[in-house]
Amino acid sequence: MLQVKRVSQITLLHAPALDAIDGIAHAFSTRRAEHPNLTLGPTSSDNPMIPINRSRFLAAAGVPGWPVLKLKQIHSGIVQDMTDTWPSNEPLEGDAAVTAVRGAVLAVQTADCVPILIADRDARVVAAVHAGWRGTAARIAERTVQFMIQKYGVSPADLMAVIGPHNAVCCYEVGDDVRDAIKAPDVFVRKPDWTKPHLDQSRANQKQLLKAGIPENQIVTSSLCTHCRPDLFFSYRREGKHAGRLLSIIGLAP
Repeated sequence: MLQVKRVSQITLLHAPALDAIDGIAHAFSTRRAEHPNLTLGPTSSDNPMIPINRSRFLAAAGVPGWPVLKLKQIHSGIVQDMTDTWPSNEPLEGDAAVTAVRGAVLAVQTADCVPILIADRDARVVAAVHAGWRGTAARIAERTVQFMIQKYGVSPADLMAVIGPHNAVCCYEVGDDVRDAIKAPDVFVRKPDWTKPHLDQSRANQKQLLKAGIPENQIVTSSLCTHCRPDLFFSYRREGKHAGRLLSIIGLAP
């Protein structure tokens, strides 16, 4: 479960499971500030408020001025190792990032897709994952945990993962192309009043985290649906291509 914080008129969400780890900073943004349109992206937009909003969000999250190590998200299975702060200037192409750099934050941008934040309990390394259905099909969450194990020598038993707000199974209608790509019948739900199956994005990604070795009691899943909650979240499916963007961040304290 996530908890709500209100700091300097910015409403953000945080996970007590990550708060309990000394040296970890994290937050999930919402659209709410003194107005209900605190968009933090897309970075390609010419909206002059986006960099201002991002700075305000970082300050509210307790990481003012920290470099944001950016991804150029492409709905892939690519995991990037952020070994310095260069990606704060030049985004790296991929949909998950891992770092042991201190005093910087990883960030993933969403507007219905699944944000996943991961940290080891000794605060040595963190990861941020963007899992749309294509990334889920490419097993981006599982690949990220495997990368953390292989590159940084962490044990999956020492990892805590938080699946943030996303378009939940209640609203995420998909076609046969998605079903065929993911190839996991148990993550799709059918009901008589639904014309098409719905994808349970949280279950699909939770299964990958479990397969990678993270204990079930160390995976926290938000029940908040971006499509159902226009008061809190932007939703690409609800608002179309002009929808704002949410940001999920995690970093290691200096």
